[in-house]
Amino acid sequence: MVKNEADLLDLQKASETNNHKEEITYEQLTQTGLNTIDQIQKLFPNWRRASVIKKVKEAHDGKDYRFVAKVDGEIIAHVKYEKRHGIHKHIVHVTSLIVSNKYRRRGIANKLMTFSMKQLPKEIIIITLAVDSKNRAAINLYKKIGFKKYGILKKASLIKGKYVDNYMMQLRT
Repeated sequence: MVKNEADLLDLQKASETNNHKEEITYEQLTQTGLNTIDQIQKLFPNWRRASVIKKVKEAHDGKDYRFVAKVDGEIIAHVKYEKRHGIHKHIVHVTSLIVSNKYRRRGIANKLMTFSMKQLPKEIIIITLAVDSKNRAAINLYKKIGFKKYGILKKASLIKGKYVDNYMMQLRT
């Protein structure tokens, strides 16, 4: 029901969005140029530019695995798997998963995780992660993908001056 001009504009925008079907693509992050750095920094505005450059270089150098979702060539989501070494080289740890605010609640995180897990080397048999114990949306996403809680790390993160517990979760491939 249209109540005012703002509602009408929202309705028109929704209609335009529905008419222009955005194609979302998923890929491993391999590009390390300034455009890629700028796009990732938009997802992580609190990161310093030097930090973003270092993290993109680490992916390029094979120190971790990074995957992105894109719309019209723009990065809208990102996931990072940190490699383990030596006797733990069969394990990776998810250290970040983020979707641009504009694209949340569309199943993109689920699709990006599913796609990226299929791209990991065959020797990877365990994927671990830590998630804020109060972040129900993230916990539900990980459970839906198949992750299981195996522990809790008390006071794992310091967020805005308060300690937050993390659930430790794992998925065996």
